[in-house]
Amino acid sequence: MKRFIALVGVCMVVMWICSCEPTTRVTTTGGPSIAEARAEDYNGPKARLAVGEFQDKTAKGGWSGGWYGMWGVRWAQIGEGMRDMLTTALFNSNRYIVLEREQLDAVLAEQDLGASGRVKKETAAQIGEIYGADLIITASVTEFQGTKSGVGGATRLLGVNLGGGMKKGHVAIDIRIIDANTSQIVAATSVEGSAKSFGLGGATRIGPLPVALGGFSKTPVEKALRACIQAAVDYIITKTPQSYYRYEK
Repeated sequence: MKRFIALVGVCMVVMWICSCEPTTRVTTTGGPSIAEARAEDYNGPKARLAVGEFQDKTAKGGWSGGWYGMWGVRWAQIGEGMRDMLTTALFNSNRYIVLEREQLDAVLAEQDLGASGRVKKETAAQIGEIYGADLIITASVTEFQGTKSGVGGATRLLGVNLGGGMKKGHVAIDIRIIDANTSQIVAATSVEGSAKSFGLGGATRIGPLPVALGGFSKTPVEKALRACIQAAVDYIITKTPQSYYRYEK
C-alpha cells in the first residue's frame, strides 16, 4: 500500500512538472517535421529574406490604436518587439541571409552621403549594392495575454498583469511567407505559445528580450513569447521551398 501511495505521488509530481512546460501549437499539415527543423547545425546554402511588419490585431490594443499610451507614456508596440525577436532567431538559425529593412533609411542616407563626394572614395558605401529579398515574412499578433493567481503587488503593463503572482502567458500570431517576386503567399499559418511558469529552457537562439518587451522579463509571458517565436522559426524553415536555398553567403 505504501509503495502504491508513493508511486501515485511520483506520478502527480511528474504531471505537475510537465504542466509547467511551455506549449506551442502550429496550425498546419504536411511538410517536414518540427524535429527535422531542429536538427543539427545547418551549414548549407541560405535563402534571402526580410522580416516585414508585425501588426497588432489583438482585442486589447490600448490607446491610440496600438500598444501605446499607458499612463500617458508612449510604449513601443508589442509587434515591433516580436519582429525583432523573429529577425534574431531566423539569423541565428544559419539558414537565411536576413536583410535589414527597418533601418533601410539609415543605409540609404549613408549611400547618399558617399555619393555626395564628402566621404573618402575608397570607404564610401556604394549605391546599387543592396540585396533584394526572395521571401518576405509578415505577421499579425492576434493574442497576447497574461493572468495572475490573485496575489497582490502586480503591476499592469500594456494590458497584462506583471509580477504579483502571474502564473500564465499566452501569445499567438498569424504568419505569412510571401514570394517577393510574385507577391504569392508561399505558406501561412497560426502559431501559439503558452506557459504556466517561468524558465527559458532551450530557446538560446532567440536572444535577450528587446527593450520593447523588457517589462515581461522573467514572467510566463516571456516564456510564451519565446515558445511562439521558436515555433514560428521552425515553421518558416519547414515551409521554405528548397529552391530558395541557393546563396553561399
